[in-house]
Amino acid sequence: MKYLIWLVIALAIVVWVKRAKKSVMSGAAARGAQGPQRRQEQPEAMVQCAHCGIHFPASEALSNPAGLVFCSVEHLRLAAR
Repeated sequence: MKYLIWLVIALAIVVWVKRAKKSVMSGAAARGAQGPQRRQEQPEAMVQCAHCGIHFPASEALSNPAGLVFCSVEHLRLAAR
């Protein structure tokens, strides 16, 4: 019985060490990816939907011939009425 307890304790220590090692390795990889060679992304311009007023990225905007921007095809269609 006492050998079973020691076996469980040994297995728990092995699992704990492996998890700690994995955590340290993933943390080092994350720090390495944030180094000076990583290109910083520029903030994207935000626009406001002419129909509902929600703000969203300009790259997702749909516009009509009048120059108004919309967040979806449905709002663009509703504005054409």
